[in-house]
Amino acid sequence: MDINGVADQLYALPPEEFTAARTVSEQEAKENGDKQLAAAIHQLRRPTMGAWLANQLVREHAAEVQSFVGLGASLREATAMLSGDQLRELDRQRRQLVYALMQQARGLASAAGHKVSQDTASRLEDTLHAALADERAAAQLTAGRLTETLQGEGFPSTEATSSTKLTTDLPSAGSPRDRSAEQRRADQLGRAERDAQQARAAVLDAADGLERAQTSAERARAAAQEAAELVIGLRAKLDKAEVEASLREQEHQLAQTELVRADRTGRVAGQRLEEAVKRRVRLSQ
Repeated sequence: MDINGVADQLYALPPEEFTAARTVSEQEAKENGDKQLAAAIHQLRRPTMGAWLANQLVREHAAEVQSFVGLGASLREATAMLSGDQLRELDRQRRQLVYALMQQARGLASAAGHKVSQDTASRLEDTLHAALADERAAAQLTAGRLTETLQGEGFPSTEATSSTKLTTDLPSAGSPRDRSAEQRRADQLGRAERDAQQARAAVLDAADGLERAQTSAERARAAAQEAAELVIGLRAKLDKAEVEASLREQEHQLAQTELVRADRTGRVAGQRLEEAVKRRVRLSQ
């Protein structure tokens, strides 16, 4: 296995298991004579809780994350073209998507037995915003091997974007060039809104799927517990039955012994009776 395969396995583990697993992988590489791989494994850093949550989002909800970063590409392209009102609407959609992914991350953490602190949540949210705003950050997120959360400036506020728009060299109102620009902006908005709707629907579907999976897991866990208790009860009954059977077997053996003894005594008594009768017959003659 190469370093990429080892890294994928290690960064899928909970943070508390990372170091021990890395040591095992490093030792295996050394035993196989691959010192270069062992050195590369040794350099892998344990992820922070926020980075681990981001990695798990990529692994467990890959389609939603891909839609999310795809929306980021559309938003980056659209930001330079859209009006303030349109940008504010995209801001609202962006916040909804980030919130939905944060809820999924909390669900993953809960399923793994971890609580998400306010600091961890803030750092994970910064990572998501950075992936939306920057293509390189998006690539780092989707690789699923973060060791630290990402930071970035994110998208500028809609107010700042509107106030800093250039007003020089614009075509006159109503000109073909102006209508063409408006059409491009409308097309950009349409594409961005469609991407946002698709991504939001995917995230919400995934959230529903996670809830259903958690419910199924709880039911399965309860059923397993019930089955385990039933097995314990049946095992206790079996143990009791085996003890009873052993006692009955001992009683049977004892009865058999008594029967043999009684049979032997009966035969001896019969022989004595027969001899006594014979002596009486002889004496009477």
